Amino acid sequence: MKNSIILILFLSISFSSIAQTVGVLQTTDESLEGYTFFSPFSSTKAFLIDNCGRLINEWDRGARPGLAAYFLENGLMLRTYKVSPQGPFNSASNAGGLELVDWDNNRVWGYEFNTATWLSHHDAVMMPNGNILVLTWEIVEAATLIELGRNPNEIAPEGIAWNERIIEIKPIGSDDIEIIWEWRIRDHYIQDFDSEKSNFGVVSEHPELFNINLPDINSSNSHADFDYNHFNAIDYNEDLDQILISVRNSDEIWIIDHSTTTAEAATHAGGTYGKGGDILYRWGNPSAYERGPIADQQFFGQHGVHWIRSGLADEGKILVYNNGNERPGPDFSEVQILVPEQFADGSYPVPLEDPFGPAAPEWSYGNLGNENFSSPFLSNAQRLTNGNTLVNAGSPGNIFELNANREIVWEYEIPLNGNSPVVQGSNPFNNGNFRAYKYDKNFAGFEGLDLTPGEIIEIDNNPPICNIVSAIDHIEIDHLKCFYQMESQRIIVEQSKPKAFTLSVFNLQGQPLFFSNGNQEISSFIYSPKTNGIYIIQIVDHEGNLWTNKIWIGKN
Repeated sequence: MKNSIILILFLSISFSSIAQTVGVLQTTDESLEGYTFFSPFSSTKAFLIDNCGRLINEWDRGARPGLAAYFLENGLMLRTYKVSPQGPFNSASNAGGLELVDWDNNRVWGYEFNTATWLSHHDAVMMPNGNILVLTWEIVEAATLIELGRNPNEIAPEGIAWNERIIEIKPIGSDDIEIIWEWRIRDHYIQDFDSEKSNFGVVSEHPELFNINLPDINSSNSHADFDYNHFNAIDYNEDLDQILISVRNSDEIWIIDHSTTTAEAATHAGGTYGKGGDILYRWGNPSAYERGPIADQQFFGQHGVHWIRSGLADEGKILVYNNGNERPGPDFSEVQILVPEQFADGSYPVPLEDPFGPAAPEWSYGNLGNENFSSPFLSNAQRLTNGNTLVNAGSPGNIFELNANREIVWEYEIPLNGNSPVVQGSNPFNNGNFRAYKYDKNFAGFEGLDLTPGEIIEIDNNPPICNIVSAIDHIEIDHLKCFYQMESQRIIVEQSKPKAFTLSVFNLQGQPLFFSNGNQEISSFIYSPKTNGIYIIQIVDHEGNLWTNKIWIGKN
């Protein structure tokens, strides 16, 4: 694979104005030609930008996301949003509202799942039939929890739990719904605490059920005393008629059957796979169902779980952002592809004593020394139409694109503190992002829309002109040209007419790496960078004209 290079040319009166900390940090001709969508956690807005960071569209909904947002093939934005909860729900993951919004920021449909005992949270996914699967919490009182087998000493002081309930809704009109189907976790518990209560059994013999006494009240997981599961992602596979869930508080993913009726979903029989609403497949932490020690845990607070879409590389496999918080040793994140063991009919083998397979993910990014990145919360990844992978390290607001050789070919730092754009050169502190998605320029949702780029989001007195060239090309400025030579791995400046010039090399933080005094009239200059990265080349010619080139270098 060839090295890639980008030269971004712009005039500048001082170097301090070009320290690049936000917006597009690097881009190459290997990145997908398309548009990136994001809806920051602390902003009321959603954004669509091009590869140069220029704004294509902006939606301001007046409420923060709660948490997911998508741009759909019908040209609408599906967005969860936060409301003031009527019930005792005090989580940063609250939603309560769900809406469809058009390109011009008009609400097409919306509904609020917000009562004293019920609230939507985290995620919702549009199904091919136009219905929507929604994650919700429902309140279960202490007396019921005890009867279900929960250890009374593990019940939250409030005497309640937030139990997961998945609903399939059909939007009606502009502000109503019909509940088509539902599933409740309370129907699929197992416990070995009290033989006189419901759901008593041997946990390891029932991997299809969830242990109601996990995690315990001392767990560091979010609200573990009343939010046992903390689903943070949901996806749907039409071919299998299955639902995929990320279960953060037990560090697992689950797959359940959607082909059941609502009545069957409350039992252990029925549906295409004959197991009612029980767990068909689970992976990530076999200790959660007592099929392995805690040392075998592989997911650590994962987010953004979904099946890779049809027609893309690795279609049908499961893509996961494994946040990595509280893993043994230093925290670091990974993007991983999981391929469950599966029969031809779409069912999954259930071992008699061992955990569900496979033994490890098929592919990981982030597990090598030069791939270090970390986001303890939020985050997702996405396989793109050109085979690249978009990674959203959500907590620090960093989005980057990988090619097949694990090289970063596009990178963007969200340039916001809440709703406020930040000044180029500063460090944003409130730019976390739950999900990011990149769409091919030919994406169906863009048909008929005006995609003319506007300005960049960040405040920059000297915004760059985004001009991408390949590694074998160069940019020529009057008698000067600057380029990266792959064979020798050197930055070269050449002049067609030998004249005196001053050349300085900086890193992105503005720290000088090299300076030539320009006393001699020379025809060329060579600088050999020591590591991969972005370099700022500043040239002043004999007449005092100043040019600045930004060069990103990725060595083989």
